[in-house]
Amino acid sequence: MQSAGIVLTLLAAVYVMHALAQIRRTYAEQREDFPRAIFAMEEFQKSQEEFNSFLRRIESDGRALQKITLQLEVAVADLKETVSSSMKAATERQSTAVENIRDHIDSQEERLTKLLESISETLRAIPQPQQPQQHGSPQAVRHQNGDHSRFRRDVLSQDPELRFSVLKEWMCVNALAIQHRASRHWNSARDLIANIPPYLEPLAEVLNDSVLLVGTRGHSEVLAVLLRPLDSSSEFSQWFNPASNGKTPHHIPAVLARSNGQFKLLAKGTNSATGLPAA
Repeated sequence: MQSAGIVLTLLAAVYVMHALAQIRRTYAEQREDFPRAIFAMEEFQKSQEEFNSFLRRIESDGRALQKITLQLEVAVADLKETVSSSMKAATERQSTAVENIRDHIDSQEERLTKLLESISETLRAIPQPQQPQQHGSPQAVRHQNGDHSRFRRDVLSQDPELRFSVLKEWMCVNALAIQHRASRHWNSARDLIANIPPYLEPLAEVLNDSVLLVGTRGHSEVLAVLLRPLDSSSEFSQWFNPASNGKTPHHIPAVLARSNGQFKLLAKGTNSATGLPAA
């Protein structure tokens, strides 16, 4: 019995020693794994901070995108309003321009009618040549009318004052056509007065490519018409009054007298060279 107890005691001691050895080995292994666990925990925390920073950047970028979107919407709305205002203003200007053109055409038609009446009255006032009354064919009547027309032209040819008066009226009506012709290609003053009736015997010259002077044979006075807008410092600007704002300008040429190579202003014209190319 005693021997059995000793054996059991020894077995218990061996078991205890074996258990202690196992515990020591397990503890040693855990001590080796503990730094790795701490390192893994630190890496996890670092990764979590980077992830949180990434989430914050995404949130910030989202807010920036929302702000940019709002700015784009505001810019588009402003652009639409600007375009709408521009189109409305352009439409109003176009309507105003059309009305001005209509007023100008009506004014020119009225002036042309008055000019024709004035010419008719002037020609009626010219003494008629005494001719025996004839009863002939229509061809003879046309021949007689042609002779009468030649007689009127002969009177204009012999009267520089009357010829200049008719030329002035013609220039008032047709100054706009001359200005538009000047805005295109031309080589000499003769090109600009090509439409003036030859029986008015026009003589022309151009000053500094800006002012057209038109006179007639045997008369010292000349008419001045603007071909281009003048600078306020130009010496010719004193010959013309400015056109009324918002109204269709009347094309009234200035009247000058030539003396010893100089020009003396007798009557101011209208500065109607608006909308034409600058000199």
